[in-house]
Amino acid sequence: MLKWMSAFALAMLVCAPTLAEEEDYSRPGHYQYYYQYRYSLPPEQHVIEVVQPPYSGNFIINGTRFTARTPSCFSWAAGERIRLIAGDWNGRCVAARFYNFYRRNTCDVWCGSGGWWW
Repeated sequence: MLKWMSAFALAMLVCAPTLAEEEDYSRPGHYQYYYQYRYSLPPEQHVIEVVQPPYSGNFIINGTRFTARTPSCFSWAAGERIRLIAGDWNGRCVAARFYNFYRRNTCDVWCGSGGWWW
């Protein structure tokens, strides 16, 4: 009896990786194309995270502080969708320009805390 159980356990240990490899199942929410998975992600959407104090032109976008250079962005509010036209999302620039989809206008800002360190 012990030999039979040992042989069965050994066979299962040898065959288990082979059986697991041959399983073909579809993952929900993913597309299979020629045995490779394709992931379709939505395009990036950036928003103004914080305006502090309101109507001041002091924004936090993508975790970075930006300060308004022009009065056209004093009416911008948190949660409005924006696109970067010039500059850097991470604030590694002197100045940047954003386009607001909701208000349909652009805003020139200082990157970081104001650009005075350059």
